[in-house]
Amino acid sequence: MGNIFAGVKRININPPIGIKRPGIRLFADPIQSIESDLTATALVLKHNDNKIAIIACDLAFIPIKVDKNWREIIGKEIGTKRSHIMINCSHTHSGPAFPSWIEEDPEQMRVQEKYQENLMNKLLNVVKLANENLVECRIGADFGHVVIGMYRRETGEDGRDILGEVPEAPIDPSVGVVRVDDTFGNNLVTLFSYGCHPVTMGPRSMLASSDYPGAARDIVENTLGGLSMFLQACGGNINPIYGIGYEVDCRDTKNRTGHILGSEVVKVASNIRTNMKLGKRKPLGNIPNIKFRAWDPVDDTNKHEIKALEKTLGLDFIDLPPLAEAEEIHNEWKNKLTESIKNDAKDWEISVAKRFTKWSSNLLQAIRNNNPPLEVIIQAFKINEIVFASISMESFFETGIKIKNRSPFKHTQVLGYTNGTVGYLPRAEDFPKDGWKITERYAVPDLFFQSYSLPTAIKPESEEKVVDELSNLILQLK
Repeated sequence: MGNIFAGVKRININPPIGIKRPGIRLFADPIQSIESDLTATALVLKHNDNKIAIIACDLAFIPIKVDKNWREIIGKEIGTKRSHIMINCSHTHSGPAFPSWIEEDPEQMRVQEKYQENLMNKLLNVVKLANENLVECRIGADFGHVVIGMYRRETGEDGRDILGEVPEAPIDPSVGVVRVDDTFGNNLVTLFSYGCHPVTMGPRSMLASSDYPGAARDIVENTLGGLSMFLQACGGNINPIYGIGYEVDCRDTKNRTGHILGSEVVKVASNIRTNMKLGKRKPLGNIPNIKFRAWDPVDDTNKHEIKALEKTLGLDFIDLPPLAEAEEIHNEWKNKLTESIKNDAKDWEISVAKRFTKWSSNLLQAIRNNNPPLEVIIQAFKINEIVFASISMESFFETGIKIKNRSPFKHTQVLGYTNGTVGYLPRAEDFPKDGWKITERYAVPDLFFQSYSLPTAIKPESEEKVVDELSNLILQLK
């Protein structure tokens, strides 16, 4: 019973100049200027007593503990549960770091802490505004197809994985599109998802940028009207087809990539009619031998539904090294960091030393705490017969396809980088055949668990556990 109501608002979340980006060797420099605005767009949907909010942010990721607290506060503000709030990050690498990423000097930490505090207030405000401006709406969905991504786990001449390009490898080219209109068919907001790293701006740009998702949104909004929201899907092992931007000025490639994606979204969304449907064939006026189908108003009374489910999983780590070995590793990195700073080493070398010092400290803590599991959040929203399923990890495209294939709902979009991001989620077959080693420096980021300061690799069967649990969550929505 009852109709669905929607409210959508956007807010600017540009970072201050000088704040660092969340990289290690690449994308770790302070932001020097704003290339394109970073934004947060909030959609609130209400049906009877059920209310959900989807927030799309131009950020690399948000720490899971911070994100959980924010969702709790936002949920209370608009009268719903934390499980009914979804925060997805585009994963642009040209965004700001959070204070929990790497230990920095006191001034940089204050800048990051202040940005995090201001961001919470902005997200709360934009959701409140969306919630205060609800109008009756209708919703439709479909999928498009575009190739702007390329598989990036390349095998080198020595048989080891490298971060490269494999143009012949399969990817998931699907573009999930959801159109939310008012009752007259005018666009309120278009949501679209795709799985690919937003790194076209490249590490040498040193600019804040929404990357290709922002350029895609511009195309959609300038054509369809209303706002648009990019939701990052399962792009953990996918880079843009043009690679990571090499040039200092990468705007042309960024814009072209976004225009390709945005044009496909426009094409798909233009074919979604929420207020009209093709009726039966009938004569044109009083001419009996000319028959065409006319557009009839949609009667969708009592066909609406909103549901939301969330679950916290614990993913086990592989066996940890002995305490003495971990202490030796930690002391080595502490000394290396001290020497790097003292000898005025290159910025990326200092950044790496900081990362490994923090990681090795977490390794010691995990050993002393008997190796607690990694907390991961999975979530599923059902809007009529449309499902958004999410994972708080950098998920691979194959994982997204598995979950979509198991879903009983024809339109299922699977998102990564949602409700926090705690690390990569490689499949069992993505691990080294001889096992993951703590002393190995892996070139592919998804095996470089130290990048997220995780003590060791998660167990190879972790991905299948996430697929099973999220698939079961989706089934409960049925």
